[in-house]
Amino acid sequence: MPPQVRSWTCSICSTDWLLRATGLDPYSTREKVAVELGYPSCVDEYSGLKDINCIVNVLSDYGVEAHAEWIDWPRALELADTTAAILNSTTWYHFVGLRGRTNWGGLWIANSAMGYQGIADTINASQWNAKQPWQCVYLVRGDSA
Repeated sequence: MPPQVRSWTCSICSTDWLLRATGLDPYSTREKVAVELGYPSCVDEYSGLKDINCIVNVLSDYGVEAHAEWIDWPRALELADTTAAILNSTTWYHFVGLRGRTNWGGLWIANSAMGYQGIADTINASQWNAKQPWQCVYLVRGDSA
């Protein structure tokens, strides 16, 4: 994931990453995603993302089902094994894409602010616990997926 240019755009960067990575919009741009999320009503330079459901709404505009959920570590691992997602720690105050699981059992993430508060492209259980609580927007996988 390319680095974010502005400190408040991590939700935009993560949504853009998810759209491109899943093929929902291979030509997505961060500027387009900012408009789709709803600048300044849903995301702005003062608050960042104001409501995680704005991401759910953008994804539904692409014809997919997405859910927002507060999750724990076991649920994060389960989602990492089954679908693409966006994670947000409300104490870390940062959004990242969920790529999958690492070979050592952690989370592999798409992070637009590599190294922010000591987290680069993976999250382990102790980092997860230190940054609780976590929200997630994940794509619901149908039987045909």
